[in-house]
Amino acid sequence: MMSTPRPRSDVRGPPPDARLRYPVAGNFMPYCSFCGTALAAADVRFCSDCGKPVSSAKTTPSPDDLATIDYSATATSPLPPRPPSSSSQRSSSRTSASIDYLVSEGRFLPGRLIAGRYRIIALLGKGGMGEVYRADDLTLGQAVAIKFLPEEATSHEGMLERFKNEVRIARRVSHPNVCRVYDVGDVDGATFFTMEYVDGEDLASLLRRIGRLPSDKAVEIARQICAGLAAAHTKG
Repeated sequence: MMSTPRPRSDVRGPPPDARLRYPVAGNFMPYCSFCGTALAAADVRFCSDCGKPVSSAKTTPSPDDLATIDYSATATSPLPPRPPSSSSQRSSSRTSASIDYLVSEGRFLPGRLIAGRYRIIALLGKGGMGEVYRADDLTLGQAVAIKFLPEEATSHEGMLERFKNEVRIARRVSHPNVCRVYDVGDVDGATFFTMEYVDGEDLASLLRRIGRLPSDKAVEIARQICAGLAAAHTKG
């Protein structure tokens, strides 16, 4: 009589909810080859559960696949490095051209001295609420961000007074999740204020780069935002 093979102790089996996580083979549901999580589409770049890059669009796993999946992986795994792409390889060569384009759209050119103290380096962004530049504070020897109000706000006495009052309140806020506001001034009829310059990646860029955030990362970002807002509210 043939004996029943004993299960291998070194092979991980599917989790108890595997039947819920994996549909029948006929549905061709793509899944993550690292943690086994079902993917929303076959062309996604990263797994929404473990954050690992999706190298290929696999369909419903076979029994052999289920035996090799690492079920210990969770969303708490560190974010993977950004995979190389043709666009990222060309980004360094386009950096100076991109800055030149942005600066050409702003009111102040690089090298312009503001209030005898701040030297414009580059335009960081612009929108309905004004323009933001990176500049060097020649007095303190540090990088700062300068925001210029839109022209319509500068010419409106009520809006201008409300803005200055907000700056006065913002200068009283000191918190790790709030950019410090330093000074307020005018140049060529344009009102501006200087603030702490943070060299990093904004949330919109992060979402474009990796897609959906792991749940723990999203919660941590939301926690920091709420902490900063709470600090501001305590000052009025």
